[in-house]
Amino acid sequence: MNPRLPMLAVAALVVVIGCATYAARTADDYDQGQAPRPQFVKDNEACARQAEADQRRFGIGGEMDPTHATFNRMYDACMRASGYQRKQKEAK
Repeated sequence: MNPRLPMLAVAALVVVIGCATYAARTADDYDQGQAPRPQFVKDNEACARQAEADQRRFGIGGEMDPTHATFNRMYDACMRASGYQRKQKEAK
């Protein structure tokens, strides 16, 4: 057996797990709070458009970035500036 095979398998597993845990943020990640539903939807759409434009302009790998890091940073900043808070992840 090739001694490098286990290391290659571990590296591949880390990449798969890492990529699977990153997703673009959506309105489901945020608490609507006291905002009326139409306003929340409107703010979400505006933030998503702004984040998409930012991703195209500054994102490493553009729209193919599996981490969505640039998109998520802009989306989070926009939603926070609009007065929304991210939902807390439930402990498993």
